[in-house]
Amino acid sequence: MNYLRDTDLLLKFGKRVKKIRLEKGLTQKELALQMDVEISQISRIERGLVNPTLTTLIKLAACLHVKAAHFFGERL
Repeated sequence: MNYLRDTDLLLKFGKRVKKIRLEKGLTQKELALQMDVEISQISRIERGLVNPTLTTLIKLAACLHVKAAHFFGERL
């Protein structure tokens, strides 16, 4: 079960989320409001400190108007 705590993977995922958010012109606060979560949750995701749930992943995708697979890219 080490893959659940793979910090490198979580850091790459978080950077990808941040990149997409910035491309969409959203602040962490705006994204948090759209997702109905705390700003600190967005921050923790982007810094790779948490392993987001599938539900959170789906919310992120919906609010950023991308497919969930887009977060993983070819080289994640």
